[in-house]
Amino acid sequence: MAGKYQSEAGVPREMEEEQAEFPSHVQELLKCFLGNHVYPEQKEQQRRKQECQLVQALVSRIMTSVCKCKVELFTGEAILVGSQAQDLHVQTESSSSDYDFLVPIHYNMNLILMGSLYSKLYTPKGLLPVWDSLKPEVPVYRWGNKVVVDYNKLIMRDLLERKTVDMDLTEEDIKTINKQQLQIWKNGIDPFRVMKTLWDCVQEALTKERSLATGIRNIKLENTVGITPVSPAVQLSAEVNGRPVSIDLVPTIRNKVDMSMDWPQQDLRWLSDWWDREQGAEQRKPTWNIMEIYKTGTDLVAKNSYWRLTFSLAETQLLKDIDTDGGCRLKVLRMLKQINMEKWVPRYGKVLTSYHLKMVLFWASHLNPETENWAMELDALGTLLKVLEFSLDKKQLPSYFLPSMNFFDWHRSEEENSLKNRVLEVLRLEVRLMRCSPEQYLQLSYDLAKPQGPGPFIQRARELDEFRKKHQKDFEEFKNLKISSDRSIFREL
Repeated sequence: MAGKYQSEAGVPREMEEEQAEFPSHVQELLKCFLGNHVYPEQKEQQRRKQECQLVQALVSRIMTSVCKCKVELFTGEAILVGSQAQDLHVQTESSSSDYDFLVPIHYNMNLILMGSLYSKLYTPKGLLPVWDSLKPEVPVYRWGNKVVVDYNKLIMRDLLERKTVDMDLTEEDIKTINKQQLQIWKNGIDPFRVMKTLWDCVQEALTKERSLATGIRNIKLENTVGITPVSPAVQLSAEVNGRPVSIDLVPTIRNKVDMSMDWPQQDLRWLSDWWDREQGAEQRKPTWNIMEIYKTGTDLVAKNSYWRLTFSLAETQLLKDIDTDGGCRLKVLRMLKQINMEKWVPRYGKVLTSYHLKMVLFWASHLNPETENWAMELDALGTLLKVLEFSLDKKQLPSYFLPSMNFFDWHRSEEENSLKNRVLEVLRLEVRLMRCSPEQYLQLSYDLAKPQGPGPFIQRARELDEFRKKHQKDFEEFKNLKISSDRSIFREL
């Protein structure tokens, strides 16, 4: 017969109470970490709100001047996107506040994606046709997140509308094709030229800017030598109330591409190699308002020599609804962003970014929509870390809106890919250790306490430490890589 300190299952009551208290203890630690380390105090929240208002007012004045400079191209609007718009900004002591803005341009045509992937590019890259020379409903191909117009197909379409399909092309037809191709090249909306025009107009606007708002100083263009093929945006820096801020302005064609090509994915069997879900398990649908996200639409942004798909506004709409069930998804996302910025990036280099973590959250929420997975900070952190560990292990992080794109798939040299894979592996070991015991991981990472006693955490901590020591030179080499050609992968837009 069991004694008074023994439960019916044969487990001492003292141990039952200790096990029940453990999650509560860890929960309190997570709340303390969020409150003291990730979330700013109320005074800091007010400061950030005022800073954001001053930055938006500055950009609004600049865009008014830009519109006057090139009224036929720019609308004069600027739309705040990214972490500032989504209330996901975290700031380390050494970082500035980053503000990303879409700069819409006039474009009167609809774009229709003709296929999900187009890898053989035999046509001119990067241009979109002007609206005064071609008809609406321009057929385009998607190459990753790049949108490419097949000019030959457009010209042939217009030509064949006036001919029998089987008729051979005459010499006059060939001349017409060549003439139309030349006209497109002269009048095309080239992202490089649009970016250069925006840079020139912003430079002119800054000569008129006399710090009309109190608290703004030292406004300047960062890429003062002009736009280069690797510049992801027109970049400004300034001091707002004595603190540094960075402002990116990206030319944008708004809401011209149908979003229904790849999203949402109702059938998740394609994820079988990435997500180890039980066979036959019923998959619920996410709770967010899909129709509102559809209404937000898909945009194109000028990046290098291409127009690229961006879902930044759709992401903002999705994040606005993601915790309507009272969950803690955004809290733990901020926590991981802070840890990544403060601990992982300085130690290993920038292979895992804030944007990647946002994609992990979208997938984790899609694959685990049940409220109980996100109800408390500890639950939410465990759910997010599980998907992150699988992603790092498989070296697969699909874009949530374009699942055929893998953010961990580089097109670099074999040596550089090898370095990147070692960083992904050490990050997997970091995440595995954190999953084992969030409390001990935070205490160890922030020098609050040393791990106590034998157990899986000690063993995994040793494995992580051994891997770090073995590949330390690789991590340093990776941090020194010139990653400018892959900057678009690391940007929120």
